[in-house]
Amino acid sequence: MHPQTFLKTFWRLHLRPEVFVAMSFAPQYDARFHDVIAPAISSIDVDGLKLSALRIDISKSGDSILTEISDGVAHSRLVLADVSSIGKDSITGRPYRNANVLYEVGLALACRHSSEVLLVRDDHDDFLFDVSTVPHKTIDFTDKDQAKAILREELIGRLREQNFHNDARVRLAIDTLSGEEITFLKQTKEYTPTTVWGRQVKGLANWYGDAIQRLLDKQLIKSL
Repeated sequence: MHPQTFLKTFWRLHLRPEVFVAMSFAPQYDARFHDVIAPAISSIDVDGLKLSALRIDISKSGDSILTEISDGVAHSRLVLADVSSIGKDSITGRPYRNANVLYEVGLALACRHSSEVLLVRDDHDDFLFDVSTVPHKTIDFTDKDQAKAILREELIGRLREQNFHNDARVRLAIDTLSGEEITFLKQTKEYTPTTVWGRQVKGLANWYGDAIQRLLDKQLIKSL
């Protein structure tokens, strides 16, 4: 499924306790993932749940891989991408980075806040201009213990930034509440999340429907 179709159709306001990891699947990077990246992620708790590393195997083929990538990028708590240089151009001698990883980075930046995306690399080559403003960290992955500690702190920093931006978005949304939206929230606060309810009084249907839609757009409520 094309990412745009997925995000418009299946995206929901729900983040799983996962960190989506975009990186090369070449064998020489396996130790980096298993010995540094995955342990650093799993050492972090969010809301009482331990985070886990989600890495989509790009050896899969067909439309399903795009759906899995889109779902992971959209619904993981954070997106972590290893954009280390993987070689040099035979003609220009300029370093290049994994194209699949950069595609996933572009997708993440299109649907997530930049504070929810962390780029890491193991080189000091000229960095990519288009993503130079995205949070990124140079890490020496050969020192596994230090690399885990550095990566863990960077991820925790991204989580703090995420909470800050979420709080700011909620405050901004609250400041824009209309009278109808405030009335709707006050009248429905007595209901538990599992309660099925409705309004049968004539004249209320239109403004209730409008208020609900605006609250959904502001992500102050969600549909189940």
